[in-house]
Order: sequence, then C-alpha cells, then structure tokens
Amino acid sequence: MIFLDVPFREKDQAKQLGARWDGASKKWYIPADLTESVDDFQKWLPQKNNLNPPDQQAFFSDSSSHEATSKKTNTKEKGVALSSLLRNVQGALYQAFPGAVWVMAEIANLNNNRGHIYLELTESNAQGKNIANCRAMIWQRQATALLQRFESETGSPLSIGQKVLLLVEVSFHEQYGFSIVIQDIDSSYTLGALERNLSELRKQLILEKSYDKNKRFTLPSDFFRVAIIAPPDAAGLGDFRADADYLQSQNLCGFHYFYSAFQGDAVQKEMQIAFDAVHALHKSNPFDALVMIRGGGAKLDLHTLNTYSLAKLLCDATLPIITGIGHERDNTILDEVANRHFDTPSKVIGYIRHEIVQQAQLAQANWNKIEHTSLLCVKQLEQILEHLNQNIQHQSQQALFGWKQRIEPLNSEVQRLSESQIQTKQHHLNDLMASIEMQSNNRIALKKQMLEQQYGKVKEGGERALLQKKQQIQQWIAHILSSGPKTQLNRGFNLAKDPNNNKPVTRAKDALAVKYLQLEFIDGVVSAHIEKEIDVTRNKL
Repeated sequence: MIFLDVPFREKDQAKQLGARWDGASKKWYIPADLTESVDDFQKWLPQKNNLNPPDQQAFFSDSSSHEATSKKTNTKEKGVALSSLLRNVQGALYQAFPGAVWVMAEIANLNNNRGHIYLELTESNAQGKNIANCRAMIWQRQATALLQRFESETGSPLSIGQKVLLLVEVSFHEQYGFSIVIQDIDSSYTLGALERNLSELRKQLILEKSYDKNKRFTLPSDFFRVAIIAPPDAAGLGDFRADADYLQSQNLCGFHYFYSAFQGDAVQKEMQIAFDAVHALHKSNPFDALVMIRGGGAKLDLHTLNTYSLAKLLCDATLPIITGIGHERDNTILDEVANRHFDTPSKVIGYIRHEIVQQAQLAQANWNKIEHTSLLCVKQLEQILEHLNQNIQHQSQQALFGWKQRIEPLNSEVQRLSESQIQTKQHHLNDLMASIEMQSNNRIALKKQMLEQQYGKVKEGGERALLQKKQQIQQWIAHILSSGPKTQLNRGFNLAKDPNNNKPVTRAKDALAVKYLQLEFIDGVVSAHIEKEIDVTRNKL
C-alpha cells in the first residue's frame, strides 16, 4: 500500500485513476493491483527531502563556517520537520516494497474493532526468544471474506498462537508509525506447521523407544472396570454415557470418570492431575483400560494435544489406553501412541459394548453346551437302564417258559404212572409227588434268588454309572468355572513370563535361557533373576 498526498480539490482526479481512501489514516493510497502504474500518481507521491549524505555534509560543512552563519540562518535551515523526515521514510519504504510480499509470523494478539482486525505479529528464534514484532491489520472490506475462507479451509478461526503465512503490503504513517496491511492468508501453511510438529514428536518418541510402549498391553476380551478422561461439558461425553450408563445399570461394566481440558493453556496441568488420579485408583483396584474422549472440534484445536508432555503421559501409562478424540480424518499424537484409537466417542463405547455382548454370548453358548451334554448323558443312561430292564423281563419269561416245558412231560409221566399203578403205589406216588414238588420249589426259589441278585447288580451298576457321570459332569463344570489365569492367581499361584515377549515360561530350561523373569501375582508384577537349576529329584523319597 502506497499512500499519496492528494489535495482535496484533486481527489476526484486521483479517484478516477484508481486511488482509494484509507479511513484509518485519512489518506488516499494506491491499491496493490495498481502498483505497476505508480507513474500515473507521481504528482501525489511523498517528496523526499535533501537528507542524503552529500547534502548533509553540505548542510553541516565545518564548525567554523557553521558558527559564522548560524546567527544569520533561521530555525528552518537548521534541520527538517519530523513530518518531512517520516514522509521521506515512507517514500523509501514504498519504493523498496512497491508490491505485496509473503511473510511468515506468529499471531501474538488479535482484536476486532468495528469490523477492522488488528493483530500483533511476532517471531521467535530456536531458543524461544522474541526477535521481531510488528502491528498488522485487515481492513473491514476484506476481513469477512479472508476470515471465513481461513476458517473453512482449516476448520478453526484465526486465533492467537497460530503460525501464519500472510500476503502483506508495507505501510508507514507519520502519526501511526510502521505496520503492514494483510491482503491474503495461506491456510495451507498453518496446517503444514501442525503436521511438521506432529512429525517431530513422532520421531522423538520413536527415538526414545516410547512410541509403541502402550501398544504392548493386551486389551482384555471383556470389560468390567473402565476409567474415562474427558472434558466435563464435551458433546462426545454425552454420546458415550448414553450406552455406558446402560451397561453400568445392568451391572455389566463400571465406568469411572475423570475430567480434564482438551484445549487451551490448562490442558497439561489438568491432564496430569487426571492421569495421577487414574493411576492411584488403578494400583488399589485395577482398571481394564483408560478411555480418552473429547468429541467434535476444529482441526486446529488439535495442536494443543500434539505436545511431547501429553504424549509421554500416554506412553508411560500402566494400563492400555483407548482414544476417541472426535476427528475422522485427522489424528493426534495421542491417537498414534494409544493402544487403540477410534474416530469418535460413540465408536469407543460401541467397541466396549460389542466385546461385553460377545463374551456374554460366548458364555451363554458354553452354558448351553454343558446343559445339552448333561441332558444327553442322562438320556443315554435312561435308555441303557430301560434296555436292561426289558432284557431282564424277557429273559425271566423265557426261563419260566422253559421250566414249564420241562415240567409238563414229567407231570404227564407221573399221571400216567399214577393211573396205572394208583392202587399199588399210592403211597409211593405221594412221596414221589412231594419230593418232586419240593425239588421244583427249591430250584424255582434258587433261580428267583439268582434273578434277584442279578437284577440288584444291574440296578446297582446302572445307578453307579449314573452317579459317576453326574460327578464327572460336575467336575467338568467346576473345571470350566475355575479355569483361567486370574482364578489360578487368586489361589496363590503366580505366572512366570518372559519380559522380552510377554509369553509364559513353563520349563526350567527356558527360564535359564531368559535369566530374568516377570512373576505376575494377583496384586501386581515383580521381576526375578534366575541363578541356577535345582535338581528337585534329589529331594524325593
């Protein structure tokens, strides 16, 4: 922007040439699109005073001549007016910067005054020391369009702390001093600064071997106790709690909430307090996972989360972390270092709900399988008993029929002999009949006794087999209910693991190869050093 000294009577002429009026400085100026036609406005350009070095030397030649003429000159000849000097500076700047230039800076302050946007721009060196400051403004006629386009492209309004690339025109006024007028803003530069910061954070964490530290935790297949860190009034928290409260009301999973800001200056302090509270409770009553949710927001708001200190909190956490920051296309460093991340809080609770339902369905399926197997065994035993009973009845009937067939010929013979010798052997026949009857009764009683003994054995064997199957089924059920590492830990056992791959160590030779073991108890994990193998066979009797 080049200001002009246009008399009031010539304003229409300057306006016809394309000059514009600046209400803040109360002066006409040449717009950026006419900077190549400066010659058309030559008559109104600020005039330089003779302040170049030769003129100054002539003006201040030597002390003797100066003293000789000082009494004869008036005040005006001793120097130049401040306004003339500043107009000279103004002209020099306009000639040095006839058009707009792109400038990189950081916004230190910003305010809106009747539609005009006034900014304070700053630049810092690598040590964070401020090395440059400048006033800037966006005039009302351009402010609305520029700010709306910037917010549309970045997802966030122009605000303090952002790094920006600005197309500016140099402005210098005798009363208001130096400033720059913003003509355009390159939003891609602001977004690129965020990506560069994210890349530097990622490299630093990878170098420290902390980047994938939280991913080494294994997420549980079922959730019983979950910690949540979220802003207190976040929209995403309401979506999350809609399902979480229902799961908790059904005694399926407990949710414990901790609150922290996710943007602004208070993020680091409040997040540290929230993490400390989570870890304190985790030591006494462990959580299955820590969930961090925020809900929707502008893309540039993510820069407050892309800090080393926050990322380090997640990397050094003692439990798996799930994030749902609320951006479908843009991730933060917190999403990258977390054990698992989702786009939105709704997807986080959806995952937890799915795992709980899936485990419940698996448990129901196992129970149905046990119940079906038990009923099948009972049915099979009932069929076996029914088959044995039918066999007993059939064999008894066959035996009786056989004895009847054997007795009938004897009875006929007896009758025949009786009839032929009824007179002579009446007494002998009576004795014989008594003897036959006694022998028959004894043999029948003996067979009945044998049948009763066999029936008792069959019945006892069937009942014993049924009892054994019931006991076996009860043992299976008890074994199923008591299986699992957590139950074994509750019984006083511990689980030895290889710290290099987190796999169980079950053999002594494997433990000697590792040298260091992690022993997992019900209340925590301790490290153990393996010195030598003990021959346990020598202690046996």
